[in-house]
Amino acid sequence: MARKTTIKIGCLACLPIFTSPIDEDYKSEIPVYLKVGVPLKSILRHFPPPRRKNLGIRPFPFTILPVNVFASSPRRTFFACALLVIATLAVYWPAHRYQFVAYDDDNYVYQNPMVLSGLTWQGVEWSFVDRQANNWHPLTWLSHMADCQIFGLNAGGPHLVNVAFHCANAVLVFLLLQALMRRTEISALPPDPFWRNLFIAGLFALHPLRVESVAWISERKDVLSGFFGLLALLCYAHYATGQREPKASLPYRLALLFFTCSLLSKPMFVTLPLVLLLLDYWPLQRAASKRSEDGRFNASTLRPLLLEKIPFFVLTAIFCGITLIAQKPGLPSQKMGFFARLETVVTDYFGYVEKLLWPHNLSFLYLRPDTIPLGQFFVAALVLLLISALAFALWRRCPAIMTGWLWFVIVLLPVCGIVSLGRLSIADRYTYLPSIGFYLMMTWALAELAGKIFPATARQVFLGIGAAIVLAACAVLSREQLASWQNTETLYNHALEVDPNNYVAKQNLHIYQFEKTNPNVRTPPPE
Repeated sequence: MARKTTIKIGCLACLPIFTSPIDEDYKSEIPVYLKVGVPLKSILRHFPPPRRKNLGIRPFPFTILPVNVFASSPRRTFFACALLVIATLAVYWPAHRYQFVAYDDDNYVYQNPMVLSGLTWQGVEWSFVDRQANNWHPLTWLSHMADCQIFGLNAGGPHLVNVAFHCANAVLVFLLLQALMRRTEISALPPDPFWRNLFIAGLFALHPLRVESVAWISERKDVLSGFFGLLALLCYAHYATGQREPKASLPYRLALLFFTCSLLSKPMFVTLPLVLLLLDYWPLQRAASKRSEDGRFNASTLRPLLLEKIPFFVLTAIFCGITLIAQKPGLPSQKMGFFARLETVVTDYFGYVEKLLWPHNLSFLYLRPDTIPLGQFFVAALVLLLISALAFALWRRCPAIMTGWLWFVIVLLPVCGIVSLGRLSIADRYTYLPSIGFYLMMTWALAELAGKIFPATARQVFLGIGAAIVLAACAVLSREQLASWQNTETLYNHALEVDPNNYVAKQNLHIYQFEKTNPNVRTPPPE
């Protein structure tokens, strides 16, 4: 008769562990199944029926969690991606019935002869040399030309293309987070970050601040730049986890290529090299593997990480120069003093945090106030300092909070007010990529807080219900905000409801109504 012994089945101290009397003859087989990461029922099938009763495991819906979720659960990953696409389409599908709006859509599409001509060699040449609308984004122009080539002046086509890009970006956010967190040696990583990553991707897809980037045809550059930027990050994650040499690595070269395409679509993601260094720290933990023997960082151990970013920094410098030259005619001539610029940066960052946490009174244009009240500045500075202090205090216990906060701060740098944006204060569209870091920070912070307050079972229920409520609320608010982009009148009327003193919306609405009644003056947007 075989002697029974009690062993622990589990993987690392953080994974669920249960005990069971196991026949010693089969004890050696258990670690094999733990590495594979298969359901418990699949393990039981490998034991002969006479021996199976010796397992003595009580019925419990338990699945041994895979170490590499992204690689070992393709079916679950597929259904998660499908869910993201379906939810995004459900919210944004009405956009295919919307019209062009008389705010940049005229310059970008329906009154631009080069774009209306479709894809031509002359149009390709023009897209790389012209600086219309004080911007240089050749790939964006080419995408608008392709729209006109395929759909003509039917606004529904470009709207659906924007929605398709946003669906793809939501999937890429999820796949990127999965790829970044698939290494088993990552510190402060939960046993299965799958649900956290899915929630972050869901917030990215459904948050009301995404509406402007998706529903506005002229903001094709946002979703297009985000698409290539996320691809660049995903390729870099695969390169970094493979620890290959840059010159011999296809993922590294693809990351450079996609980064270039992102900048050719919109030079918003020029801070990507800094984001790569941030990800090297956590969750990739490549910096930790470069410590010297005494555990300290020094220039010699970190030099390889910096050297491999040089091509990315070169691209950043080139496109920053091109962007400043292209936008110089549109920049305000009046120079801001240091303290005025500091007030602008602090209040702008606070404004973005407020909109991300409480997305109310959203508009296509937030006018910059003539003066910023001193009390508002101090409140904004206090909130930002408090968040930064908490992130720094928790960086060892939960480095995701610090990583998410720095992602948010770094990616927003080009539009935070350091370079004056004229009459524009903040803009919903500027949060397209920076918001990923903010969602990462908030998701992990709330999950860690719930872990300190609730027991394991109650925590899962609480977080699951809370996540469902948040995503449902975001979907409802996004659908409501989407309705304001139906046409020019609904857009301007909504802006005036939010801010009756918005002189730009009031003036443009009057011009649009005049042109609509007098089409011989100027052609209004196609119906």
